[in-house]
Amino acid sequence: MKKKIKIAVVTIIIFFAYMFGRVQRQILDDINMASAVGYDYIDKDKIKATAVMPNYKPDKNVGNETYTASNEISKKTLTKINRQSSRQVVNGKLEVALYSKEVAKHGIGELVDSLQRDPSISERLFVAVAEGETHELLNKRYGDRDTGVYLSMLIEQNMKEGIVPTTNLHQFLNDYNSHLRDPFLPLIEQKGKEVNLKGIALFKDDHYVKNLRQDQQFIFQALLENLQLGTYKLKLKDKEFVAIENINSKSRYRVVNLKNTPEIHIQVKLRGIIREYTGKRTDKKEIEQIKKQMEKQLEKEAAAMIRSFQKLKIDPIGFGNHVRSRTRNFRYQRWVDQYPDVKIGVKVNAIILEKGVVD
Repeated sequence: MKKKIKIAVVTIIIFFAYMFGRVQRQILDDINMASAVGYDYIDKDKIKATAVMPNYKPDKNVGNETYTASNEISKKTLTKINRQSSRQVVNGKLEVALYSKEVAKHGIGELVDSLQRDPSISERLFVAVAEGETHELLNKRYGDRDTGVYLSMLIEQNMKEGIVPTTNLHQFLNDYNSHLRDPFLPLIEQKGKEVNLKGIALFKDDHYVKNLRQDQQFIFQALLENLQLGTYKLKLKDKEFVAIENINSKSRYRVVNLKNTPEIHIQVKLRGIIREYTGKRTDKKEIEQIKKQMEKQLEKEAAAMIRSFQKLKIDPIGFGNHVRSRTRNFRYQRWVDQYPDVKIGVKVNAIILEKGVVD
């Protein structure tokens, strides 16, 4: 009897789970899976969204289909895009979300939040800022893949190579919701038939304020995270150049004078290999000169970059987090008032491991 009751209960549970807990099935041939979406500024109340879908052809080539719609709310643009498509448009395979610089200047918090609230979108989605109109960038095909996958691979490859810091939707939202660190995103530009990473777009809250110059990107990364395969090019005297690759780095923060205005001292240790050198020789004396000039140049770049952060009252590196973790009874507003005048010093120690290839 008890066995029959158990069987009946299990049967009822399975029935209700099937009837009320099942997820609507979606057949791949009946849907369009957006791989990239871009947002452009129209006016203060309206944005234009462009969605890219891969089009798989019988000859195994991949093309692009793009759809554009305008609305006040980003979620409603998907409804408008669906009206243009013969198949339902879904976001489950979205690889990249792009925001034009003009959109980013007006704030992207609500737009990014709409991605977060869609359970079909991965938090590992790449988010980036684009120079010019995203509509123009997404309407072109690059390489032999659809545009969304190509842009995703471009961003991921540059992150693995240590050219831009690691970031995605999850990291951006963490920084955006933090009071002690401002977000940043990769900055993409289109040049003719090519698209490349121009630099790093910096934000104050959710508003774009400036981008880092290429000569500041390396030290920015070294202060932000430990590098594994970094690359740094150094201009020497007499128009000579040296490329140092396979750089790994470690940074150490020390905070003093906590009771008054804190001071932050950062020590960055670098190890790398000379891969290319346009000079005549690389003996011990020359390598020592390269090492010293590299250290001096990086310290100079770090000082100028940090001063620009303090002037704009942005903190993309997260100096406030280092102070908070070492301060008892930390007060956020006091730190905000102090930050523009805080002394932040960077000391670089470089070690050249090998000579590599020389010209």
